[in-house]
Amino acid sequence: MGAVHGGNVWQGAGPEQWLDYSANIRPEGTPDWVTEAMMNAMKNARYYPDLSMKGARKGLAEFLNIDEKFVVPTSGGASAIDAACGCGAKKVVLGAPCFSEYRAAAEKRGIPVEEVSLIAENRTIADPSERLEPYITEGCLVWICSPMNPVGYCFKYEEVKRLLSLVESRNAKLAVDEAFIDFCPDMSVRSLIKSHPALMITGSMTKILGIPGVRLGYLLTQDAESFMKDKLPWELNCFAEAVAEELPKHRSEMEFDAELSDECRNVFETCLASMGIALYPSFTNFVLADFGRDVDPIIERLKEKNILVRRCMDFHGVNDGKHLRLAVKDHKTNAVFLETLKEILRCVENR
Repeated sequence: MGAVHGGNVWQGAGPEQWLDYSANIRPEGTPDWVTEAMMNAMKNARYYPDLSMKGARKGLAEFLNIDEKFVVPTSGGASAIDAACGCGAKKVVLGAPCFSEYRAAAEKRGIPVEEVSLIAENRTIADPSERLEPYITEGCLVWICSPMNPVGYCFKYEEVKRLLSLVESRNAKLAVDEAFIDFCPDMSVRSLIKSHPALMITGSMTKILGIPGVRLGYLLTQDAESFMKDKLPWELNCFAEAVAEELPKHRSEMEFDAELSDECRNVFETCLASMGIALYPSFTNFVLADFGRDVDPIIERLKEKNILVRRCMDFHGVNDGKHLRLAVKDHKTNAVFLETLKEILRCVENR
């Protein structure tokens, strides 16, 4: 059975039918500059893409403020995760709850997986070094997601650095998935790459740019040249490469989007809390909500209203049937969702 994901808008009559709160994509859709870059790239669709991906490497490196020699462009974040899992690990240790692709990438290689919950009391997140320490052994690969999916919590720089030191002391490797880091860019740990060969960072431009169909991600590692040689040819299509090349020119727009998302999330969280819904700490464009009851009737009622949400039964530690991951959209769309949810909760309570 494959990994489970949100964003299944191809059911029913198709994408236009749904208000999709199950996938955490830029609510305004693809930015104009991205669309323009892809339109300009149409002229290159008749050619095979550049095998070296030099334009994409340069654009990503400048945008991420990291040396180009550490950058491996990938076909979305999932491809970066798959590549990182090919590092020869004897075991994979996952800080849970987390994205299902880490387990899927390990298991297809026959690598044993251990998941360790990082959920602490009162819906807080534990220090990953303290929770994971007993499971870290020589030759293993430790995975954490920051911001965490589906929680939204972002680990502090010192927390990650402490975990990295522990991993290094045991001759293991650490992979940090920063797929949502562009919603809190100041919390990235990619500056550690240049001095820590045991560290890998995966990332994705899918979320902040609203381009899941384009597939643009990256892997950051000191062993980038080796990973480049192992990648399939033509990893990026001409559209993804064109977007990557334009990234450095549009940092300010993306920072503005992140600030707007923060503002929308704060209002969204306040409204959810007023309905008696408990929330975990989030730094990104989604929240993890504990309804304290069976969410299946809520999911079905929302679906009847053409609203999709993300069930959490495949996320270790929050798979009790009481949790939903909810995307954060713009104020107007969130208001529609919240009013619908409020009415559904009233109906469920009065049954």
